[in-house]
Amino acid sequence: MPFTLTYTVKNSLSDEVIVYTTLTNVDPNNPSTKPEDYVPTYTKQGSVNANGGTYEFSTSEAIARVVVVRSSDQFPLKVAVVDSWDTKSQTIDVADADQTTAEFAWSFYQTYGSQPYAPLSLQFQQLVVDNASDPTTLESKTARFFSSNGYPGVDYALFTSVSYWVQNQLRAFPGTYYCYEPQSSSSGFILPTETVGTLTIENGTATYTPNVGASAQLSYFNSHLTSPGATPTQGLYLTSLIRNLVWEGKTKGDITWAFVGTLDGKQFIAQNYKDPSVPWYAVAYDMAYGAFFGVQVYMAIMAAKDMLQAAGRSLSWLQTKAFDMMDSARDWLNDTGDTAGVDSAIGDDVDPINSDVDIDIDIDIDIDIDVDIDIDIEIDVDIDIDVDIDFGVVVDVDVDVDIDIDIDIDEQTDIDIDIDVDVDIDTDVDVTPGTIGPFLGKMGTWITEKALPTLVDGVVIYFAFQTAGKVLAAWKQADEQGMANLQPRQTTGLGVLMNYMFNDQIAIKARWATFADYVDYSEADATSLELNMATLVGTANSTADAALNAWRWSSDDCNACVSAMKSAGSKSAAFALLGTYQYQSKDLPLKVAAGVAMTYLKQG
Repeated sequence: MPFTLTYTVKNSLSDEVIVYTTLTNVDPNNPSTKPEDYVPTYTKQGSVNANGGTYEFSTSEAIARVVVVRSSDQFPLKVAVVDSWDTKSQTIDVADADQTTAEFAWSFYQTYGSQPYAPLSLQFQQLVVDNASDPTTLESKTARFFSSNGYPGVDYALFTSVSYWVQNQLRAFPGTYYCYEPQSSSSGFILPTETVGTLTIENGTATYTPNVGASAQLSYFNSHLTSPGATPTQGLYLTSLIRNLVWEGKTKGDITWAFVGTLDGKQFIAQNYKDPSVPWYAVAYDMAYGAFFGVQVYMAIMAAKDMLQAAGRSLSWLQTKAFDMMDSARDWLNDTGDTAGVDSAIGDDVDPINSDVDIDIDIDIDIDIDVDIDIDIEIDVDIDIDVDIDFGVVVDVDVDVDIDIDIDIDEQTDIDIDIDVDVDIDTDVDVTPGTIGPFLGKMGTWITEKALPTLVDGVVIYFAFQTAGKVLAAWKQADEQGMANLQPRQTTGLGVLMNYMFNDQIAIKARWATFADYVDYSEADATSLELNMATLVGTANSTADAALNAWRWSSDDCNACVSAMKSAGSKSAAFALLGTYQYQSKDLPLKVAAGVAMTYLKQG
């Protein structure tokens, strides 16, 4: 006689509920390290009437994972494990308190997905990474994390069920989405003005209706919304993002879906309002990479734990394979990003460190027979940035000094000797373990919550955003933990800022004013600001490099500028002043100003 486990669901809510059992389709004897393999299968058991309805269900499983959802929108309300050896587990009560707790889980997910650089989001991501190899610890720490941060009652089971709902059921943000095929070029982003169709999401289904041609029903699985048989180069192939529309000037709580990807290989986006006002699609996937990673790893780790426990297996496999699962998640997310974040690869990669330069000594003797003899001895050193990674924690990026000696002999034989020395940029940064993460986090917070429209307004794309990661790699030995698994997409925020700072179409005053806003908004510490300045100096840019190489002033002149920054008061005011400071009626070139800022920061 086949085994049968019975359990009862009691529903005191005013809404009908539906009961599912879930199963992970991975062989416990041969577990997978691919997170996408752990997306569960939901099997409908039946429904329970509202206002006190009761129904008895049965299953052939000795241990069943039961998910109770709201009938109207499939939203998960409660997750329970029914065990044949535990009679108490065989009665599941669904009450108003469960619905409240489930809404807490959904509230956190929205914040986490749309504001991945918020402090709480970063804490959760770090919690997952630090405890992935010990799922039992991760389970208990998750519950404490939610409870202590204003989400009482939320646990791993409920959070993963809400995650599944968002990534696999088209219920979170129904409505009409307007579709565009944006373009870009090396001279900037071109905002689309004409729709190519509409995407309609209602009652758990999605339909794409092009302006020309037949409509198509779409499938939705693991955040991918696709037409039948679609690939990144054929058909409609999209990835869903949860976006906070603060970039468009909406209220901070205006959160919705957006979609990025390709239509027959061409870039494609869908948003819930007409006429894009900012190229959010260029960086949205990259900026949300951390949130995607955290959710994918978390769901896979906990699903593998449940699978192994249900099969009576040891969790030792997870302890040895957790990091392989994280690597697989990174691979999957990077592959997804190649279609979801098409614009994030704009521009040519460049060598971000200037090196191997020649020293040219030019001696020009100009003789004016009637008046004077003018001897100019000019020793020019093209920007020579040597990156020496000390075994400890300090990285030295030193710019060699240029000396320009002018000797003027006039007709009265008076001899005037003027020696002008450019700024010796000492960009030593004390990079200790744990430095890089907060640095990128503060940058990301400012960009995701405020700054992107400014940073991409009239943007000129000098280099691929990912090259910022190459600059950061100079500090890898000093912060192995922070840099070990850093992905190029995670440096996009820094790349966007660097791209903006090198944009000569924007007045230098405006650029430093924007940087001052970052300083003020993010409350970045001195080390983070030093990293910014060192990255500015270490990023190759022919125009900025030439301006630095041509600059001449004395050490006293440089120190006068440092003193002016100190007298400004706050750090943000000091950087704003840097954009207005002039020497001999000339604005300071970008890298000269960065060198002054380094001196200012080091002097406290």
